[in-house]
Amino acid sequence: MDIIFYNPLSKNGKTLDTVNELIRKLNVKREKISIYSLLEIENIDDFLKTIDPTDRLIFVGGDGTLHRLANAIYDKNIKNKLFVYKAGTGNDFLRSLKKKKEYLVDATEYLKKLPEVTINGNKHYFLNGVGIGIDGLICYMVNTSKEEKNAINYFKNTVRAFFKTKKIKKVKVNIDGNDIEFKNVWFCSVLNDKYMGGGMKFAPKANRNNSDLYLVTIKSVPKWLLPLLLPSIYLGWHVIFKGFVKVIRIKKNIKIEFDRDSYLQMDGEVEYPVTKIDVKPFQK
Repeated sequence: MDIIFYNPLSKNGKTLDTVNELIRKLNVKREKISIYSLLEIENIDDFLKTIDPTDRLIFVGGDGTLHRLANAIYDKNIKNKLFVYKAGTGNDFLRSLKKKKEYLVDATEYLKKLPEVTINGNKHYFLNGVGIGIDGLICYMVNTSKEEKNAINYFKNTVRAFFKTKKIKKVKVNIDGNDIEFKNVWFCSVLNDKYMGGGMKFAPKANRNNSDLYLVTIKSVPKWLLPLLLPSIYLGWHVIFKGFVKVIRIKKNIKIEFDRDSYLQMDGEVEYPVTKIDVKPFQK
């Protein structure tokens, strides 16, 4: 049996239309499909006891929905195959898997091998990246906007964030036991793969097929120059601006501490206030 999970609040409330589109593509009898809204499942442990190990679990949604699902089922020792059907606005997780020809992507091995981040004493797992600074503020403004979530809304809130944000004056970082300090930081992100922010190639050398993470920091950029530098991230060209951009590979762990409360985003999900985080790659 195929068991489909969807988030009714995702994709501006149109996810059920996407579910019906998926059912047509699956081309199987309706009695061989079960559909569940994520809001209907009150206890994930009790629910998992009701499914057969041979059932395919299909998640319909974008990065935010997958982030919440991955955290709900991680460490549950699920034997089922886990599939993803695109239905979000960012979709950086699926973009990184480079399987455009497959409408239904087997993500089993990836959803069971995720890095972890500790925020305010709570442990989370993330798919793509964790970002502090202007990207966290942009995600907060998009998520709280009353307008429809789309590329235009994201761009408008990016412009608003430029005028509203302030640089973090001091960021202390410990990478694999080595201390580094950055000043006048616009944002500081830890990535599990290349993409974040809807196709922006923040860490060109990152690859979720290995356990290394990458720290990407943009600092000391004059505010007038920042809107010109950020578009270069889509092609990964920002790394040539070595005076402003720092990219460091992480093997074991990274601890980051900021000198003031900041917005943090994990796969587009926002936490506030945050002053420090502890990130670890997937432990084999």
